[in-house]
Amino acid sequence: VEFGTGFAAAKMFGSEHNDAIENMEGKTQSNHAGGIVGGISNGNNLVFRLAIKPTSSTPKEQYSLNWDTEQMENFSIKGRHDLCVALRAPVIVEAVTALVLADFMLLEQQIPRVFPGSGIMNKE
Repeated sequence: VEFGTGFAAAKMFGSEHNDAIENMEGKTQSNHAGGIVGGISNGNNLVFRLAIKPTSSTPKEQYSLNWDTEQMENFSIKGRHDLCVALRAPVIVEAVTALVLADFMLLEQQIPRVFPGSGIMNKE
């Protein structure tokens, strides 16, 4: 996972990567940090990219160690397996992102104010 400029930041000077703060909420001009600075939102859009390794369960014949015979052998995976996670990955990424954002919102509220005005877990 990389946020904002991500791995490309390694090719930049610190003076190039630094973001000028535009307002009191912490929003920056270029969003090189991808909306997160030190684990805290800086007011910019949340921007991240991720990579997913290719699935290893493939019917294509491969060469590896057979644990039973302790010999190198050709083998192929039998049965029905997902050869592409491209259709499932976006749904999972969206769900995990929503959970993390909800967690940040609860942390912002410091949890006791989950139900403001209801008297439930309300310290006010």
